[in-house]
This record gives sequence, structure tokens and C-alpha cells, in this order.
Amino acid sequence: MISIHGDLQHIHRVPRLIAGGILTALLATALGPARGHAQGASGPIPTAPNLKVAFIGDSGDGENFRQVLRLIKSEGAVMVMHQGDFDYVQDPNGFFATIDSILGPDFPYFASVGNHDNDRWNEGCSNLNGCYTAFLKNRMARIGAVPDDPNLNDEMYAVTYRGLKMVFVGQEGTSTGDGIYAPYLQDQLATDDHIWRICSWHKNQNAMQVGDKDDAMGWRVYETCKDLGAIIATAHEHSYHRTKTLTSIQNQIVDASCSSPDNLCVGSGSPGRSFVFVSGLGGESIRSQQRCLPATFPYGCNGEWAKIYTSDQGATFGALFITFNIDGDPRKAQGYFKNINGEIIDTFVIRADAFSSLTAARRPSAALLLSQAKLHRDRHSHQDWVALRGSFVAAPTYSMNPPRDGVTLSLTDADRHIVEIKVPAGDGWTTTRPGREWFFKRKKGGTQGDPIVYAKLGITFNAKTRRFDMSMKANERELSPPVLGPITALLRIGNREFRNTQAWRSTGKRKKLVTP
Repeated sequence: MISIHGDLQHIHRVPRLIAGGILTALLATALGPARGHAQGASGPIPTAPNLKVAFIGDSGDGENFRQVLRLIKSEGAVMVMHQGDFDYVQDPNGFFATIDSILGPDFPYFASVGNHDNDRWNEGCSNLNGCYTAFLKNRMARIGAVPDDPNLNDEMYAVTYRGLKMVFVGQEGTSTGDGIYAPYLQDQLATDDHIWRICSWHKNQNAMQVGDKDDAMGWRVYETCKDLGAIIATAHEHSYHRTKTLTSIQNQIVDASCSSPDNLCVGSGSPGRSFVFVSGLGGESIRSQQRCLPATFPYGCNGEWAKIYTSDQGATFGALFITFNIDGDPRKAQGYFKNINGEIIDTFVIRADAFSSLTAARRPSAALLLSQAKLHRDRHSHQDWVALRGSFVAAPTYSMNPPRDGVTLSLTDADRHIVEIKVPAGDGWTTTRPGREWFFKRKKGGTQGDPIVYAKLGITFNAKTRRFDMSMKANERELSPPVLGPITALLRIGNREFRNTQAWRSTGKRKKLVTP
């Protein structure tokens, strides 16, 4: 039973508890790797050899854009990643007709939504000229690229093509960036084994551009991708600029061990390291440098910029090209920015660290986020209870099925076992929306062999965040209390296993342990 007394070090351990329900499904959350990740692949996954990708943004749909597309074709790029702001007149049909006329209707073209695209982004937007999402989805279907979820209306999707992992998020502001986009990026990349990964979005933070843009994404998206060894592709400011290798993007700290402006390093870690670029010379307009002066290298601010190409440097339109898996080395890539006049403005080499692809031994255990968790001793009812509230990702979403697979959740601390709750497959579950919503409820008198008295669990898919929201509460006759400090939640659903470890703290005169 829970008896929290003194310094929380006096603990009476009891046998494992088999309690019917709840916690279990909750954790089920962290669940599977995102669709597009090769299941069961052993070791790091390379891209196709010499995979050349063009990166552009802020293109418009005029002659300048056509010249950029012709440049992309002549350079031999095999795919485009567009970082948003397409045609500026919200004409998806006309925009993609331009692309088709130069690159062809089956040329791989992936895109993030920009602020000038969002009114016609959603599928079903009731626009006579179509909706951008529908065109992108149809194009992906034609080339066999499968996004992690068919609904792109939330402005987030992940897809792998020819071994390149790409994760796209939207442009809804800093609070959305910190609260929704960053967890999504974490979920998509934390257990991914691809050597090369790209995070793509449209807007910037003020310090990650050299124009006059305000903070519009939040720092968590940058730091999450950097710590997971992903290259960060942006646009929005109509110029081209690229950082050196950074270990802190928020504080613009250059990696002392990889500080050359022309030789970059990407790798996972705490902190990880990567670089950021703005490629906004797709054809619409060209802006001046307003930050980090002077206009010549070495630039100002914290010395984080490797190359700046704006109207102050005589910029014209062009594209950034990166070729992955070169010279027979899957971890080597080369980039260059070329303008439509044939001038090469920037060149650099990138190397992916050996630890940038997370093997099973180092892989973070997962995408279980607990927003609230409590262990409490109720002196009035003489029953202990545990309550959890949180969210998780199970991808593909249709893979989630607690009633079919059964769930087991255990909580352990440094002193080992606290509690284990098992919910078998079969009876006791109510499914209100298949693949989207389940409930479990049980109430009866507990016994020493089965001490749960009351259990209630709800799991609901949240279409906006693309996560499963979970709430659970269970009363126990006996529950071993944890010591103060880190607690590990281990969730098993079927043959899949996921963990989450974080510190808990005491509150309520030490009658409760809660997550921070």
C-alpha cells in the first residue's frame, strides 16, 4: 500500500499487482515508429547514392519561378522540397501546372505550407482552382510516397522518399510551434534510423534570418531537430543564408569541433548539432540584409552565419542543391547554391556523425508525454490511487488497438517495482470510433490477488495534434510508493514496448507524488 512517510525512503514492497486496466492503454501511446520508417531495418538507412535535392521557397508563379525550375532540371535534381509561399495568388491548379510543364507531372515535389498558402491549403477548401494539399497528395500517390497520415490539413506530415526522411510542419505561430510541432517532430525522428533527415517549415525565428522577420516558430522546433541530427530547411525571408554548425540554435553557439563555414556536421546528442538555412529566392522578390552586418564575411551577431546572399550582395533568384550519399560514403553530402545566371554562390560539405542514426541501444524510448501523473494515499477511503493524463503517438494511427492486443503498464523507480497494471485483450473495452476512441471502465471489490477497486481509461485520437489523448484513474487497495526521483513508465502493447523516464516530486505534505 502507499505509505509515504518521512523522506519517502521507507517503502514496503508488495507483489506485482494485476489491476484491470487503465494505465496500460495510456502508455500504449508511445507506440510505433512513424510510417515511412523501414520497420525492422537493421542499422542506419542510407539515401539512394548521389540523391540530389533542390530546396526553394517564396517562388511566386512568374517567369522568375520558371527560370528556377529550369535550373533545377538542368542541374539534375531528382526531387524538390519547397519551403512554402507558392504562387501568392492562391491558385493551386495554375501553380502545379507550371511545375508539370517544366519538371513533369510525376516529378517528386514536396512542400511545407507558407503564410500565403494557408487559405487554400486544406483539402476540401472549396476553391475553384483546387487546394494545395490535394495536389501534393495526388503527386505523392503517383510516385509511391506514403505520408504518415493521409490528412494533411493540420499542416504536418512526414514522408520518406529514396531513403531521405522528411518531416514538414506548419506556420501557425510560436505557441503552436512549441506545443504541437516540436512534439510531432520528436515523435517522427526520435526512433528513426535514416542517416539523412530534413525538418522543413516556412517561417523563422528573428535570430535565424537576416531580414526583419519576427519570432514566428518558437525555439523548440529548431532545438528538437538539431538534437536529433536533422537539417533545418526554412524560407519566408526572401534571400539565401546558411549557418555554420550549431550546438545551440537558440543561443547561436557554433560547434567548436566543427566550426568551418564550409564543412558542416550533423548528429544526434545532448546537445546534437546541425545547421539552418533560409532558401527564399524561388522567384517572388529579393530583400536586403538588415541583421548581422557587415554584409561581407565574417558577418556580425555571434559569428553563426557561414553565407549571406541578399540584395546587398547582388543576389538574384536560384536554388540550394544538396546531394546526399556521395563519393561512395552514405554519410557524406555536398551542397551548393546556384543562381539562374549560372553563378555558384555557396558551396559546402556535410558529414553525418556515426551516432546521428539512433540504433536500438541508444534510441530514446519514446513518444509518451505525461501532462499529469499522481500517486496518492487517501487516508479517508484507505485506498491508494494513481491518475495519469497525457498523449502519445501511434503511427500509423490504425495500428492502435488496445482491445485486440492487450496492454501492460508498469511503474518502477531506483528501488525497482512500484506497480504493474494489466489489461487483457477482449472484454471490458468499449470502442466508439474504430481506430480512434476506446474506453475501459471497471468497478468491483478488490482482493489481495486482484486489488483494483475502480479503473477508468479513455483514449481518443486528436485530429488537430495527430496524437492520442489519454486519461486514466485507478484506485488500488495496495500500491508500493516510489522513492522521490526519476520514475520509469514501461508500456507494452502486444509485442511492442515503450518507456518514459522523468523525475517526480512530492506535494501535499508528502502524501502525493506528481510529475513536475
